[in-house]
Amino acid sequence: MKLKSRNQVVNRFSYLHKDLEVFEDEAGKAVVQTNASIKKGETVAVFGGKVVPSSALSSLGQEVFALPISENLFLVNPIHDDGPDAVHLIRHSSEPNCGFQGQIELIALRDIQAGEEVTYDSYMLNGAVLKQADDFAESIRKRYNGNFANFIQRQIDEDSNLRVFPMFQEGAWGLLTSLDVTDCSGALIRDADAIKRYVVELCELIDMKRFGETHVVHFGEDERVAGYSMFQLIETSCISAHFANDTNVAYIDIFSCKGYDPKVAAEFTRKFFEGKGMRINVCNRF
Repeated sequence: MKLKSRNQVVNRFSYLHKDLEVFEDEAGKAVVQTNASIKKGETVAVFGGKVVPSSALSSLGQEVFALPISENLFLVNPIHDDGPDAVHLIRHSSEPNCGFQGQIELIALRDIQAGEEVTYDSYMLNGAVLKQADDFAESIRKRYNGNFANFIQRQIDEDSNLRVFPMFQEGAWGLLTSLDVTDCSGALIRDADAIKRYVVELCELIDMKRFGETHVVHFGEDERVAGYSMFQLIETSCISAHFANDTNVAYIDIFSCKGYDPKVAAEFTRKFFEGKGMRINVCNRF
């Protein structure tokens, strides 16, 4: 049963896509549904209202909807005599078809067909859960990467323990992981046998088959760049590196046309060479 026609939908402070309507489900709960198809990437809704600090929420009573836009700020929207802005009736789902772009804009994550309910996942706004280091939190970070509310996405991108890296994409030539491991153990990066052992253990860890022996050569007349260089063919491409004696930095590239987990490779590398810091860049090459 229809709750309100599209022309009666309340949007005093917010924006709702022109093809969305509000209905009631069998339990009498409001459902925001589209009466025409919406293309992937289209704006579905934009939340509006007044920004207040979290400390002020308790004084506003129950007659408001509050959307977190930072760790300490909320966008609040009062309930009017004719009901709340319809954007606040969009429900949460573990199989959402919408996600965030920026702080307050919801976009379609895929093509949405006429008659579908529009939804988003509450985890897209939940920074506390996403800071956890368990498999579930990691799966949520990977699933919604790029579509969390901006203040959540920024925390993920800036924390190397939370950061989500691209995985091998269909149609790509290969996945490249470039690692700059800083403050490495001087003894390890100056030990050719240790470097060879690293390659063997890394390939076993990420399931890469080595092709031929590991080549480790020391060269460099300029002391600033002198150190061991390494090259290892793998059946799906190669692994290469240079270890700078002057700075104790390891520069390592892992390139493969077979998929692997960049985070697993990166963390193993940092631990093996006892690095205190690491810069990571991951990309698919087409």
